[in-house]
This record gives sequence, structure tokens and C-alpha cells, in this order.
Amino acid sequence: MPMYSVHCSTLQKMSDRDPYCCLLFDEMSIRENVCFNQKLDSIEGFEDCGTERTCNFANRALLFMARGLHRKWKQPVAYCFIRGSTNAGLLKKFFEEVLCTCQNAGPYVIATVCDMGANNVSALQMMGATRREPFFEFRNQEIVTVYDPPHLLKCTRKLFRKYDVQFKPELMPTQLPLTAKWEHILNVYKWDKYNVVRLFYKLTDAHLAPVAQDTMKVSLAAQVMIHTVGASLCSLASQAKEHCSAFIVL
Repeated sequence: MPMYSVHCSTLQKMSDRDPYCCLLFDEMSIRENVCFNQKLDSIEGFEDCGTERTCNFANRALLFMARGLHRKWKQPVAYCFIRGSTNAGLLKKFFEEVLCTCQNAGPYVIATVCDMGANNVSALQMMGATRREPFFEFRNQEIVTVYDPPHLLKCTRKLFRKYDVQFKPELMPTQLPLTAKWEHILNVYKWDKYNVVRLFYKLTDAHLAPVAQDTMKVSLAAQVMIHTVGASLCSLASQAKEHCSAFIVL
């Protein structure tokens, strides 16, 4: 895996808290292509993990980046080209290699941030993190694992579209069973979109029934799950215009 050297001279000039950082890692899709690197006298575009190259065309890039917590700085640490998603075992190997490099170079990694891809979850579990204890130890240092909040928001929207949310009576002002449904939002939206002055003026069909690339847009998920939508639903419910008195207020 090719490594970028962290600017040690810059880190030495930082205060005691400035080297504290979180380690971000993610994969992205790239177009299959090959080109000749005259400087390195090699053909690039194949799978390349630094120590091993294959004849397979790479269609994904895996990147690790360190980001300062107390001071605004960021530094790409490592990258590699792969075909398909990185399996959990190989990702764990890369992860340990990057953590070693960071510790030797100077950045003090106290947390990791990634999305909830199956390979990422498995790799973190292999490192020792669990749902109840979302952290692991590496070289006698405790490192907290954090899932990317924008992806969590999209996952919440995705699950809410598939499943209803049942509230416990003791947590609500009424003893009646209360259930929040995606159908509540959908029905009110259909009623509201034909009004001259709309309550949900930001919502469109792409918000309520996202397809293709719309499912990846965080803004569409956020605009549905905001407090304004929940407050409007509760207001309509209190006026008996829509039976949706239970709704998740985010």
C-alpha cells in the first residue's frame, strides 16, 4: 500500500493537543483505465496494494486520511487500488498498517470514522470493537469507532421506509399505543403539494420516493427527517387532519 509521509516538522511545531486526530477511511468507485507512468516506469490502473499487484483492472480506490480534532489540518495517509470491495481481513491488515504509520510519524489517533459498509463493520469487529463497547485497543491505546453521521441519517430514512416505529407508552404523554409510519409523511405530502401555500415546501417526490442517485443524497434524507416536518405533522394531528400523532422528532 503506497504511503504518504506525514509532515513531521509541522507536527513538531504544534501544541500538545493539536496532533490529536481521527482517522477516516472510505472506498470510492473509479473508472477502469490504464496509463503508463514514465517516472516509475510502470503501467498503472491494475490492483495495487503496495506490496502486491495483480492483473485485474482496479475499479475502486481505498483512502485513509487523518483529520485534526483541535486544529484544522488534514493529511492523506495511505491509498490503494482494488477491484471490488475490500474484504474485512485485508481491510484490517491495511488498518493496522496505517495506525502503525500514524503512531510512528506523530499524529495521535483517538477515533476512526467510516460508513456502515459490511466490510467496515466486520473489520472493526475483528479489531475488537462491539456494539456495546464501540472501541478497540491498539498498542495499549484506546481508539473509539464512529460511524459517519450522514450515512446514519440515510440508514434511518431507509429503515423508516421499511419498518414502523412503536413507542413505549411510558415515554409518551398518553397510555395509548403509538406508532410512527412513513405512510404518515407520504399521505400528508400528497395532500400538501397541491396547496398554494405549502407546509412542506422543500419536499418533492425525490424526497419521498428516492431512486438511483437520489438514494445517496444526504440532503434529501435530512430534509425529510428534520424537526420542521415533525412539528407540522404534530400540528395537523392535533387538529385531527391526519392521524399521525406519533412521529420521530429528530
